[in-house]
Amino acid sequence: MSVNRRADTGSHNGVIFNDRWGTGMALKTKRLFAWVRHPWAAGVLAAGCWCSAAWAADVPPAGDDIATGAKLAAKHCAACHGANGQGVASDFPSLAGQNEKYLAKQLRDFASGVRDSTVMDAKAAVLSECSIRAVSRYYQSQKPVVNPAKDPMLANAGAFVYERGNPYTGLPACVSCHGTGGRGNAELPRLAGQHPLYIERQLKKFVDRSRADGSAVMNVIASRMSEMEMKAVVEYLGALK
Repeated sequence: MSVNRRADTGSHNGVIFNDRWGTGMALKTKRLFAWVRHPWAAGVLAAGCWCSAAWAADVPPAGDDIATGAKLAAKHCAACHGANGQGVASDFPSLAGQNEKYLAKQLRDFASGVRDSTVMDAKAAVLSECSIRAVSRYYQSQKPVVNPAKDPMLANAGAFVYERGNPYTGLPACVSCHGTGGRGNAELPRLAGQHPLYIERQLKKFVDRSRADGSAVMNVIASRMSEMEMKAVVEYLGALK
């Protein structure tokens, strides 16, 4: 036989709390009601921004994603990707001008393990959705960098491969997916202005299947490219504006 004691029950705004839930649950729920009534809670909930503890202290009030992204990027990303996302070395990609939806997908892929990186996996795993959105929008708003071709003749050969492929070996033209000028889109990366050595490394990862984040097409295409074709294409892309 169970006995409901009046002392074990309580209410808050018409909601009855009973010890079958435990007084701890009742207290937490009461605190949640109090939080939701806070003046800034509506903005946070409307934006869908629930930030991780590691990044939450760095996030300004909801409403300006680019300003939020700039603050987050300066503290957590600039050491590798540069103050404005233009990169500091060929080991890391330039993010300036990259499509925000593409960037957001890459961060989610790092977080889920679909795309592997000893550096990015841990960083992306603690990002909330609002932080991902803010950082991605910030980098899209930045001016892309340009890497002048060191070998103009090689870059000219790369322009041919990018625009027309290699009809003698069945290599498709890069432009058919990556678009005129290598500017990319929400599904494919901006390649214009990217560091040539970084692009070359990614191509080789596609060849050996060490990069497999939904890129079956690139696995096939990269495996058809000769060493010269790779070096020519990346030389061309790095110099594009």
